[in-house]
Amino acid sequence: MAISRYKKSKITTVGGGAYKEILKNRPKKNIVALIFEQFKELKVSEIAGLALETHVWGPSDRFFKLSNKYYGTPLYWWVIAYFNQTPLEADVKVGQKMLIPVPLERILEVMDY
Repeated sequence: MAISRYKKSKITTVGGGAYKEILKNRPKKNIVALIFEQFKELKVSEIAGLALETHVWGPSDRFFKLSNKYYGTPLYWWVIAYFNQTPLEADVKVGQKMLIPVPLERILEVMDY
């Protein structure tokens, strides 16, 4: 079973502060939101035991496709995006080298997942 990137996220309700003005003329007075965890910064010593596959980004590439190719499932696309510090596919340019950390179990361990 895949580990969700939302594993350490929390659900909260917001309605005051900056939202008060936005919500004053609406039937809903609160917004349910996710509080995302900040991923920890990876240290060189932590990733020393990982093998890094190099993939050159092509025009039809997507994170989920790379995840499926290297990890056997599209569900870990966020590991590749995080490791390369490219949160959006729009941040990646055609021809850019992407590093794919393997094995998956080890990078998840290093990321505390």
